[in-house]
Amino acid sequence: MMKIGNTSDGRHPGARGFTLIELMITVMIVGILAAVAIPQYQQFVTKSRRAEAKAGLARVQGALERYFTVNNTYTLDPAALKLPKCDDAKTPSGDTCDSSNYIITIAPSGGSIATGFQLTATPVANRPDPGCGNFTVDNLNVKASTGTGAAGTCW
Repeated sequence: MMKIGNTSDGRHPGARGFTLIELMITVMIVGILAAVAIPQYQQFVTKSRRAEAKAGLARVQGALERYFTVNNTYTLDPAALKLPKCDDAKTPSGDTCDSSNYIITIAPSGGSIATGFQLTATPVANRPDPGCGNFTVDNLNVKASTGTGAAGTCW
């Protein structure tokens, strides 16, 4: 005798698919993986942005020291440092692009730019870093940060 219609487990012959329980378990596993992976990714992105700030500060600091070696004074003029530009996107520091995560500024240290400077890397408005905030370094290579984290952790 041949059966027509449903099989003993309630499915039509040849019907395949996932049960609701299997789909719910899969969604739960994906959710757990996302809960672990997304914060780790965000920490990685934040650390890479901090590395960009430190590299930019080191580049400008080196250029200022080269300028001092030749002229026996520091300068506030980024153009005098002859830093490489990216396209025509220039900020007051002359060293960052529109896509940069930090803007670097030069200020006198100790009252006169002739004898010292302080560089500050400030995160752009849409990419804040509450852990480290602004990075600063001066002509004596004193490094600091303004965020909630310790300067040693940030640098």
